Amino acid sequence: MTVSPWLNAREAGAYIKRSPRYVSREANAGRLRAARIGGRGELLTRREWLDQHVEENARPVVVPVRRRA
Repeated sequence: MTVSPWLNAREAGAYIKRSPRYVSREANAGRLRAARIGGRGELLTRREWLDQHVEENARPVVVPVRRRA
């Protein structure tokens, strides 16, 4: 059995450590590439699309330097 490259909202949320609701909201807003297939309109996305979304929305973290007295 081959592993599908497609992830539903629950699987996608787990992959990027966010909720399925976050994934659906980002896809519905057009910020995350996804597809709706079938009569139920299940949301599907791919790992590479999720990786791209996270990288595009990443902000650098600034860590202040502490000086010893």
